[in-house]
Amino acid sequence: MLFLDTIRLALRALMRNRTRTFLTMLGIIIGISSVIIMMSLGSSLTHYMDNVFSSIGTNVINVRDKWVRDGGSWRILHQIDESDYIALRDNCRSAKFISPDLTTSSPVVFGNNSHSATIASGNQHYLHLNGMSVARGSMFDDSDVRSLAKVCLIGQTVAEKLFTDGQQPLGQTIRCGNVPLLVIGILQPREKQFNFDFNNLIITPYTTLQKRLLGRTDIDQISIAAAPTSDNDHAVEEVRQILRIHHGLQPDDPDDFEIEVQSETMDQLSSVLNIVVLILSLIAGISLIVGGVGIMNIMYVTVTERTREIGLRKALGARRSNILTQFLSESVVLSLAGGLLGILSGLAIYAIASAFIEQLPFVLNASAILISFLVCTLVGIFFGWYPARKAAALDPIQALRYE
Repeated sequence: MLFLDTIRLALRALMRNRTRTFLTMLGIIIGISSVIIMMSLGSSLTHYMDNVFSSIGTNVINVRDKWVRDGGSWRILHQIDESDYIALRDNCRSAKFISPDLTTSSPVVFGNNSHSATIASGNQHYLHLNGMSVARGSMFDDSDVRSLAKVCLIGQTVAEKLFTDGQQPLGQTIRCGNVPLLVIGILQPREKQFNFDFNNLIITPYTTLQKRLLGRTDIDQISIAAAPTSDNDHAVEEVRQILRIHHGLQPDDPDDFEIEVQSETMDQLSSVLNIVVLILSLIAGISLIVGGVGIMNIMYVTVTERTREIGLRKALGARRSNILTQFLSESVVLSLAGGLLGILSGLAIYAIASAFIEQLPFVLNASAILISFLVCTLVGIFFGWYPARKAAALDPIQALRYE
């Protein structure tokens, strides 16, 4: 009961001057809302990255060209080509799926409609390796790859831009450059990831893009999905050894290719993200110190204004601990009220932002709320202790004489 009476008295004292109380809380409100926004941003981005990599698979390994600096320019040590893909396909036992990848961009035409799209290519395993699926129609097969078949699958955006008169895309022929491509499948719609629009995609056999459209012999990369029975480290080492033998490298020669593992990329991004969010949260937390100084300042003013009240209470038998508790509770209540408003405003601002930003999901960070309450309590105690101690130490006679 005594605790409730103390809180009630603290609220009554703070409500005597509402404008001053709100202005004092403003620093805490801004600080807590900033911390909430930063920590929620970190949670949302982590959640977003988890969804991205889980849709692709963290067991995907990519083999790419290795670039080195040669004087003032860059050059490729060894151009990844189809022979590297064949060597891995025929010898890598740790792999479940392997696909060579090539990508370009090109205008595509159907009738009087033209649209610029991304042309991606691989073999029959391309969709599995990239976490994609077919909504209607079917994927091309190995015979299409070997015969350089002029077939393709298109994304939802491409279908909407090219087929504007109600035609069904399946079975129609679109033109990419001088090459006609028969539409055999429509891709399942998918959200953008890292600003890449999967719906504005055309997928062909890699041989079709490589030889009919681009006239190239090299490939951009080789994507490999490790078998469930094989761990990534073993699969990476097997890929490395196969390519080193295929390239004729000696034991002391460095690799002339790059191997990237999705799980390692995800861990690196998560580490960088956590550091950035921590730094931003600490910077935002500086305003909490400013808010705490404001609380200390206003508590000093309050002690000065209520000097006669303190003297009267002491004359009526109040102990130092009663006075200390009363002013300290006012400081804590002031800080917690500002913290509560800061939490609510931070969550509201972030919810509005996530509603307008398509790729930013709203994730409620419970730890951020708990930390905020804890910080508010500590700020109230730390910055309210000295003014409350000063009030408790006042001499009652001197306080009653104060003008």
